[in-house]
Amino acid sequence: MKASVNAVLFKSKVLRNGEHPIMIRVTKNRQSKYTSLGVSCKPELWDQGLGLPKNRHPLYQELTATILKTKLAIQKEILGHTNDDQDFSLNELKSLSPVSLTHVRVLQYFDQVEKQLADSGRIGYSKVFRFTANSLRNFNSGKDFSFTEINASFLMKYEAWFLGRGVMFSSIFVFMRTFKTLINYARKENHVKEGFNPFKDFSFSKYRRVKTRKRSLTKDQIRLIVGFPTKPGSAIFHARNYFLFSYYCRGINFIDMAMLRWSSIREGRLYYYRKKTKELFTINLLEPAQVILDHYKQTNYSSADGYVFPILNTKVHITPVQVDNRVDKVNRQVNKSLKEIGSQLGIEEKLTTYVARHSFATVLKREGISIAVISELMGHDSEQTTRIYLQGFGDDLLDEASLSLM
Repeated sequence: MKASVNAVLFKSKVLRNGEHPIMIRVTKNRQSKYTSLGVSCKPELWDQGLGLPKNRHPLYQELTATILKTKLAIQKEILGHTNDDQDFSLNELKSLSPVSLTHVRVLQYFDQVEKQLADSGRIGYSKVFRFTANSLRNFNSGKDFSFTEINASFLMKYEAWFLGRGVMFSSIFVFMRTFKTLINYARKENHVKEGFNPFKDFSFSKYRRVKTRKRSLTKDQIRLIVGFPTKPGSAIFHARNYFLFSYYCRGINFIDMAMLRWSSIREGRLYYYRKKTKELFTINLLEPAQVILDHYKQTNYSSADGYVFPILNTKVHITPVQVDNRVDKVNRQVNKSLKEIGSQLGIEEKLTTYVARHSFATVLKREGISIAVISELMGHDSEQTTRIYLQGFGDDLLDEASLSLM
């Protein structure tokens, strides 16, 4: 018996966007088998008689091409069996295997990538994709759009939209870079053609040349913070400790400091993998940092697997999302307390946990430590360049350089 091949709108399933999947249905001997095209359509934009989207569908040409191409592949395979006078079952049709998604919408794909990153524990990076998607959504009046709409003109208008709102160059760079990364992902997953690259003639150099204002303190200002009187256990007390610990530990990031466990401290050294780069750091603990640790050893020690600082709780903050949300919340609170400390000390620079990281590098530079050793820690165009320089030196030389912080 002859088999029929038709494209249908699978109305028994409703997707998150309110659309129904477009399926290819093959029927033989009153039995049907469906294969997904990975694309969808609204009922009002689907021509049931033709088994195609209506010509007013924004992706009419792309969807029609996908449907016809898939139908042709299945029909050719069926014809091959027929010409050989062979009977066959639907399960034998190799062309009925699921077809990869080829026409996912841009913002829809952003949501997919964000979820994948979050599910894999890369919460911070997933947020970058979410913020970029939100900017594109606002730029495009809240509407989703296809990858085929992205070209040089689109990118120029998107960039001008940022500039017209006074967005900082550093932020524009992050949004544009993330948008380009998403397109790279889409190309690898066959959502766009292999040669699709709207960023081909887009220059990022103008953003890389812009140097952000260096936010750092002098050694005298650090000493003011060291001597700032605080009540043990208060928010300001913890904020000052976190700031100074970061400074004395080579500018350790707040997220990495929050995730330190007592098992990370061995024989006067601190060992940890940086969350962002997965690189192993081994740091000699300077006396001021050890004093801070001694305090928390008395007030916050539960076990070797417990957290060093009273930021995270092993019984409460379990999932990556819980950890990330908690760290963000505490970081905001700490920065608020640091702002109060700076105000009382007459420090004009707005104090944040990041200022401690930056101050680590610039204080060393002012002290005459070799630029090759510290590699201008925050002065490079990328942090990776700094890491490449630092990896070239042994712990002894880095330990000696760190002593200049006191």
